[in-house]
Amino acid sequence: MKTKNLFFFLFSSSLFAQGFNYERDWATYFGGTNTYLTGIYEDSSSNISADVITTYLNPTGGNTPVSYYNQFVTSGSQTYIGNNPNNLYGKFSSSGNLLQAEYKTSYLPTSRQATYFRDDLGNRYDIEHTITAYTALPSGVWLPNNNESTDVIFAKYDINNNLLWKTYIPNTGESHNFEVDSNGNIYIVGYTKWQTLGDPGTFQQNFKLVYDVSGTLLPNTYIVKLNPQGQKLWATYTPSSSINGITVYENNLYIFGNNDIITTEATLSTPNTFQTAKGGQFISKFDGMTGQRIWGTYYGTPGNTLDAGLSDIKADETGVYVTGMTFGIMGGTYYATEGAYKSQTNDGIDMFITKFNLSGNRVWSTYIGTDGYDSYSGDRGLDIKNGKLLFTGLNQGNYNISTPGAFVSTKPNANSEDLFFGILNTNTGHPDFISYYGGTANNPSAAIDARCSFSKSSNGFYLYGATYRNNGFTSTNGYQQGIIYPPGVTMGRSGYIVKFNPKFLSTSEINSSQDFVLYNNPNNGNFILKGSVLNKEPHIISINDMSGKLIYSRNVQKSKEEHFNLEDQLPKGNYILSIKKSDKTLVKSFKLIIK
Repeated sequence: MKTKNLFFFLFSSSLFAQGFNYERDWATYFGGTNTYLTGIYEDSSSNISADVITTYLNPTGGNTPVSYYNQFVTSGSQTYIGNNPNNLYGKFSSSGNLLQAEYKTSYLPTSRQATYFRDDLGNRYDIEHTITAYTALPSGVWLPNNNESTDVIFAKYDINNNLLWKTYIPNTGESHNFEVDSNGNIYIVGYTKWQTLGDPGTFQQNFKLVYDVSGTLLPNTYIVKLNPQGQKLWATYTPSSSINGITVYENNLYIFGNNDIITTEATLSTPNTFQTAKGGQFISKFDGMTGQRIWGTYYGTPGNTLDAGLSDIKADETGVYVTGMTFGIMGGTYYATEGAYKSQTNDGIDMFITKFNLSGNRVWSTYIGTDGYDSYSGDRGLDIKNGKLLFTGLNQGNYNISTPGAFVSTKPNANSEDLFFGILNTNTGHPDFISYYGGTANNPSAAIDARCSFSKSSNGFYLYGATYRNNGFTSTNGYQQGIIYPPGVTMGRSGYIVKFNPKFLSTSEINSSQDFVLYNNPNNGNFILKGSVLNKEPHIISINDMSGKLIYSRNVQKSKEEHFNLEDQLPKGNYILSIKKSDKTLVKSFKLIIK
């Protein structure tokens, strides 16, 4: 009988996977108007850190009072500073409660500072830009002194916001593309006119002297690898006109960008990859240890350098994945493979997602879109985990992009732009679901910023970004239910965070539930809970009486065995002991008997 029940459960779950096998756990706005959420970070306890830039408002009729901004910080924390943009930091619990919020100054005496990235250990990486006076930094880093008048400062802080080091780096432009590998090494890409940056033994040691029609020297693109202490390991130029995305998997680096800097050349591809014929985009794989290129492929209609653009890239053991959008070739089929979810673009403006193998050959590709205007939503709109590819996009027009049974299955705003998100199967390229997010808009023409990431400690995921819209972005248990405007203001952008969790346990979670052992049971209140999965991630252990009242709860970190001494807390009787993941997904329950 148990075998039949398990089969039914797995069969039911597979059916639900064709619809929307998730539920919104919580959703909140964060910060005042004119805020832009740059990134989120999930720690080992499933708490969420959010980094936000808040810009000061000068509404008609007077200045915004500082008290308006200070309502978004927790008691005893740093308040709003001056009449300039501030960096806002927030920390939320796994259930969406605000634990801490404080401002950090953005305007330094000779520069402006903002947080752009946090690594898997919680270390924070800031950029100091718009520098008016270049001063020497402490030694022991790559560049304690600047080389160019456009250089910026790259700073690393630990999880407790203690400064570890600063170094100058060539200006990375607006995108600020950084990645950190599992060993804490840092990869940076950007532009520079510095002609002695490259190192011997890397892909391209020498700077290319290329001039535009007015005779102005063009900058070269570069890749730099720093160790965790901020010292350079290697640097190389590339022959591309831009590098627009970067990701790291194991000891390899993957990048994408546009066209050759010398437009008459075709040096961005290598033999035996998907496309050696010149196209508008390229994708390359580099050896992270040496800085040598392993392979490169053009990606785009051969001979057409303006047919599309790429927006994001991710890689794991299954392959390399990119998102992009087409720019107006009606009826195009280039970005779809045989059997694709959508085989062509009818209107010429569609998003697409492509999988390459680790050798640079295309495995599958599909358009994602309708007969309206469908586009990617920007960087950090793609993530990968356990055979699932999470993505976000924007859909404009009056055509429905969602799949049946989605979280929001009808288009919220006809003939206007709406946010959508989805998950593709990495083997097939077909969607588990595609759904809209958000409700009717008070100002449908206002832009939406949409990013996404999988949870590191569960099978859930997050949507986050910034929006002007007031409806459909929060849940009833959300910390900040609406966009809060200052006096004299009726419209503005606010940050938002959304957490989704699976409705049903996955097969691996079912297997993990069979791993637990509770002994002795019955007992006198002193007992042991054992299971190898306890050692893999944090859990919540709770004990309820038979009426459902919570009697005891404990957060446990990675530990294969937990001892409980509750003889003085549990009277004789029957109880329910529950084991949950840190995102509150139930893994296993026991009937606990105290005698």
